Amino acid sequence: MRRSLAFIIFCIMLVSVGIILKTTILSSFSNFLIRQDAPEKADLMVVLSGSAFDRGNEGARLYKEGYAKHIICPGGNLEQLFLILGDTVYESDLCKKNVIRNGVAHSLVTVLHYGTSTREEADTILGYCKQHQIKKLIVVTSLFHTRRAGSVYKKRFAAEGITVLMRGAHASDFDEDLWWQNEYGLIGLNNEYMKTLYYLIKRDHHKKTGA
Repeated sequence: MRRSLAFIIFCIMLVSVGIILKTTILSSFSNFLIRQDAPEKADLMVVLSGSAFDRGNEGARLYKEGYAKHIICPGGNLEQLFLILGDTVYESDLCKKNVIRNGVAHSLVTVLHYGTSTREEADTILGYCKQHQIKKLIVVTSLFHTRRAGSVYKKRFAAEGITVLMRGAHASDFDEDLWWQNEYGLIGLNNEYMKTLYYLIKRDHHKKTGA
């Protein structure tokens, strides 16, 4: 009887602690994914495709605050919603349109229709930076994407003497600090962890095969 009572009390305490620490525990999952740098003036700003509204808004905001004088929108993926309408529009084109909508001059935004993944876009941007002698750039992406994108950009660009600063755009359809309260937040977090795992597996495979 005493053992049963002690077990029940233990379970109640465990549940109580879980409830009290729920926010802290769940927030740790999102905090792990977010790795951004303090903004500094740079030679160039790159606004990654994939979330044209949120990333475009943040890119335009940083531009207006004087952190960069030119913006690149890379990406070779087509926007699927426009394909349904029989039109061909790149995600990077939409990103540029949103940056311009936010008050940045058309002539100051360049689109590069290359790259269908974070790694491919990084290769495209690295070639551009070497060609134009860029030494520091800001990369704008979604907050949940900053850690993975930073792991792709920073080491690779540092080897070429180029400093990369990661900046994250807040999602417009959920709160990153309370991601579990929204279906979009749950999907966003899950997708980013799956992609992070995929990149780790792919990286380890390349190391073993020398590819």
